[in-house]
Amino acid sequence: MEIDIILNEFTSPQGALELGLMAERYGVRGVWAANYAWSRDPFFTLSLLAERSSTIRMGPMAISPAELHPLKMANLLFALNELSRGRAMIMVGGGGAVTQAMGLKRERMVRSARECIEILKGASPAKMLNYKGEIHKIWGYQPKWHTDRPPLVYFGSNHPQSRRMAVKHADGLITSDFVVPLMQDFIAAAHAELRAAGRDPAGFRFSNFWAWHIKADAQASFAEARRELMLRGWLREKYFAPFLDPDELRIMAAHEKDFLNAFLRGSDVIENVPAGLVEKMVRNISFVGGLDQIGSAIETLRGFAAAGLTEIAIRVHDDPAAAIRLIGERVIPALRA
Repeated sequence: MEIDIILNEFTSPQGALELGLMAERYGVRGVWAANYAWSRDPFFTLSLLAERSSTIRMGPMAISPAELHPLKMANLLFALNELSRGRAMIMVGGGGAVTQAMGLKRERMVRSARECIEILKGASPAKMLNYKGEIHKIWGYQPKWHTDRPPLVYFGSNHPQSRRMAVKHADGLITSDFVVPLMQDFIAAAHAELRAAGRDPAGFRFSNFWAWHIKADAQASFAEARRELMLRGWLREKYFAPFLDPDELRIMAAHEKDFLNAFLRGSDVIENVPAGLVEKMVRNISFVGGLDQIGSAIETLRGFAAAGLTEIAIRVHDDPAAAIRLIGERVIPALRA
């Protein structure tokens, strides 16, 4: 299993270059640029890294066809791929915070994503593409300059219906916040669906978005993890059920607004929720604590690899350089040993 790094939404092109080259030196497989309503454009963010790096992959996470027509998405993706000499990738999504900020509704999300992926995978410099989908249409599309090795096209989803679509049409699938038992079941189902679709599971890629908070300062690590906790599975029961008992799940659900308020304030104080429950949540659904927790993180990563992940996308937060350094010096060598 390989390691990818997810940069935060505030990273500049210069910052992505510096962090991406550091990650490349440590043997990180890829860098993802987050796509938020208030972020820099992720394709632009990765442009300097694309030109000046040598081996690392890169791409935006995630772009929805509800916010960007697949033709324009293809042009941007293929331009990044050309600039990186065939190392681009993309995670197509169904639409989240960006579409909400634009006042758009998610309608026929799976169909729209399927058509988008078919367009991205079907574009060729050798043959004109005319695509008449139920939602998206393209006429006379032939990017003759798109001659590098094709980019990897992932779909991002945690749900069975979109998983079934992705295994038929995409190169890979990226989940988020799945603990190891959930990942095992999800990939086992996907492997069966791949075989039913006539595809070899060995050629399909699986990844999982996972938060890294480990720091030299354990208190700062836990504070960062508590601040971001609302985003972990959006506090939905299925993500926490493997390690919380029914009473704890009820408390979590009853205080969703308290978790959200802490996130919106940028605070690590989650009011009205027992501190022991919060600590149990962050310990199980992210990597958190001091440097003594790196060994535990490595064992969890080995569990993900045994479950079938081909790579894992690790989200770094307030001090990304320090996190990449720890991952590069302590984690990647252990996984390759």
